[in-house]
Amino acid sequence: MNSLVLVFSQTDVKDNLIMTRKAIMIGSPGPTNSVNYLKGVDADLHHFISFLKSPIGGSWEDNEIAGLFKCPSENLIELFQSTNTDFLLVYFTGHGNQDLKETNIVINESESLSVSQLISLIKAPKALIIIDSCRKVLDEEYSSFSDTEYLSFKSTLNQPNSSEKYMQIISESTDGISIAYACSVGEISNDTELGGDYTYSLLKTSLEWYENQNNESVLSINGANDLAHQYLKFKSNFDQNPQIVTTNDKEENLNFPFAIKLNSL
Repeated sequence: MNSLVLVFSQTDVKDNLIMTRKAIMIGSPGPTNSVNYLKGVDADLHHFISFLKSPIGGSWEDNEIAGLFKCPSENLIELFQSTNTDFLLVYFTGHGNQDLKETNIVINESESLSVSQLISLIKAPKALIIIDSCRKVLDEEYSSFSDTEYLSFKSTLNQPNSSEKYMQIISESTDGISIAYACSVGEISNDTELGGDYTYSLLKTSLEWYENQNNESVLSINGANDLAHQYLKFKSNFDQNPQIVTTNDKEENLNFPFAIKLNSL
């Protein structure tokens, strides 16, 4: 399938500071009709983009989001090199593995990219990378979830557009790259037709957080990851443990926003 690219950005003006943001969504389910094909990749992309465009996810616009599906490496590199922004959110769902040095993501049926290579392509001073893939030497996804419902974020549409609040938090955050992995090194990231277990848990628990908040509040990626981790403990029998690492020494300063609750209109 040819790569799909939709790009550009929204700006937020606060205290005469213009901030921009962009998101790149990458999906790679593996060979069609093969035993290794990940049925949940399409659901992951649908769920995550719907989340971003809803007020809880930051009210992202269509022209802020780019999509790549089973893309050649040259297309991916070209997109990253042409993406100039203050904050970049990268989301990957698909196959991955671990070598002696680091995690690799499989971007199509014949090419892989290491996380360090991915980081080297990022020009933004602030970035959040979310990777829903395995981190084992051998890529062995299997199904575990019993959930039967696709996620919907329609219940959040009655709150105001949250893009300004989102960009305000980004403008106040420290430069650096935060990477959220679906599992720890040596573990499998499970997948079903509803999507990757980590992506599903991350979005489902963020939606539950939103529905339980009575006042305006912000859920950071660290907080969202903690909620997903608690949810996954029981779903994976403690076999899948999400992990966040950063390129900075001070991890606490890279608490980028993930979900936002504003007072209803």
